Amino acid sequence: MRKVDYLGHQVSGEGLEAKPKDLSSLRDLPFPGSLRAMQSFLGSLNYYSRFLEDYAVYASTLYELREVDFAELKVRTDLREIWNGMEEEHADCNASGGIASKIDSGVKEERWMHAFRAFWTLREKIGTTPILRHFDPDRLPVVIVYASERAISASLTQEHDHTYYPVTFASRTLKSNELNYNVVEKEVLALLRILDLNYNL
Repeated sequence: MRKVDYLGHQVSGEGLEAKPKDLSSLRDLPFPGSLRAMQSFLGSLNYYSRFLEDYAVYASTLYELREVDFAELKVRTDLREIWNGMEEEHADCNASGGIASKIDSGVKEERWMHAFRAFWTLREKIGTTPILRHFDPDRLPVVIVYASERAISASLTQEHDHTYYPVTFASRTLKSNELNYNVVEKEVLALLRILDLNYNL
């Protein structure tokens, strides 16, 4: 099957793939030590966000970090040890025990663990981006929506050989006035988001 490389993407009859030239550098990147470095990482991923399911759900945690947080990170050797432990063990940080059990239960520690998990997850996702199938007007589209406290996401899929494959992903962080919406209202926003981005398919 013929494939054509175009602007960091690979196009074929099967679909669209993300092919960033700096993939290895993104996957091996340690947790950024400054706000500018974090913004650079998120900016690199934003270009490929249509390939990343729930991108904004994870990125929203990292967008909340400020200069003062990175100043704290520089003097907190224990936080670096937590990150290094995650790297070495490739642990599931959502599970009880393991790395998660090594941190204090204070709010700040939870905030940092959420940030580490979000960064680690996004870094893994960019290395395993799926092929986005071309939209087929003869196949029934299925939309899957998700909402968290700070972000919404949606997946447009279609069935091929009894399996649903993604056509595209869409997500965004919530605006200040939307944070108080209930779950159903946020899911409606996610539905509207994916419809707005794909109305011309």
